[in-house]
Amino acid sequence: MHRPLLPLCLLAVLAAPAGAEITVASQSYGFALVLLDTLPPAPADQGDTAFCDHLFLSTPDTPAGRDAQAKGWHLTAELPFAGLTAVSFIGSATPATSGTCDLIDGNVGFYSGDQLVALLYGTLPDERMIGRIRPFGDTGLRVLSGDVLPYTMADLTTDGTSITVTDPARVEPVCTNTAEIPEIEGLPIDEARARLIRSGWTPVPGDPAQQAYSQAAGIAAAGVREVEECSGTGFAFCAYSYTGPAGDLTVVTAGEGGESGGLPLVARYSVACQPG
Repeated sequence: MHRPLLPLCLLAVLAAPAGAEITVASQSYGFALVLLDTLPPAPADQGDTAFCDHLFLSTPDTPAGRDAQAKGWHLTAELPFAGLTAVSFIGSATPATSGTCDLIDGNVGFYSGDQLVALLYGTLPDERMIGRIRPFGDTGLRVLSGDVLPYTMADLTTDGTSITVTDPARVEPVCTNTAEIPEIEGLPIDEARARLIRSGWTPVPGDPAQQAYSQAAGIAAAGVREVEECSGTGFAFCAYSYTGPAGDLTVVTAGEGGESGGLPLVARYSVACQPG
């Protein structure tokens, strides 16, 4: 059974930072965001984290990261946020296929220098395994799960004096708000492409010679001609390309199709913004 960082009874007796000026709130089921001034040590039983080292930051860049690492936690991201440093870290890991891992006992700490200010953790750790954070929009953060195929679980927003964890936004602004990516994670690629086209993204046809291999041929024949290539092993990842006024978008699906027998489901995406 996966464990939250701290039992609620212990949280009740740990002090919040003296004179803390920031406030915190959780509006997303299964997450707690609390003021906290001391990070406890990582769990003693850390599983086979050596196999998963490629998923961790080996050398922290910030005092916040160094504090978490010194207490035995494995760092997955360090990012500026609300005048603080946000650090995601996990306590244990279980190896899976194709170099992937389940990341367990995950949390997000918010630091002022090397002083912990607040902590985000899952209250339903079997369902809410925090893996890492990434930037979201101009000022926010997105919380990704610790599953072997990470998915978006929540967003972190700030007005400069408060931090709030919310359910994921339905639209992600990208490239300094010059473009948007609609909610496409977990959708069959044909449904995702329809949403992307409505949002101003144009499919870029792939190379027919490359599509002739593996499952790409079937995907292209189904009308998703922007499929570029598919891996023949592991999670059967396939890549797709789109372009728009703000830059280029890459979408990746996993698997050979949904439960209903449809096309593969979107696992992740990334954007390369045009300079200037």
